[in-house]
Amino acid sequence: MTYKDVCKDEEIWFTLSNKLKDGRLFLKWAKDLGCVWINGEEIDPSKGTDFFTLSIHSDGTLANVPAMALASKQFEGVKRVRFKDYYKALKKK
Repeated sequence: MTYKDVCKDEEIWFTLSNKLKDGRLFLKWAKDLGCVWINGEEIDPSKGTDFFTLSIHSDGTLANVPAMALASKQFEGVKRVRFKDYYKALKKK
């Protein structure tokens, strides 16, 4: 599976339940999909994340989503997914 299988032609925001545990798992999963940080840096899952929401873009770039963006009408159309539920569903396949 690659980021293209996940995103197709859209951006998806993934919400984490726990920044520490889910954050590292999410970052490892995103790296395994072939994603890189939006600035081109390689993802290091051991660093974890300080954000509860991260986006994967259709080009495979990963970005943190600031809390202000979550409530902005500008981003109402962005697909949002709870990572924990999404990951569990993948593992059942």
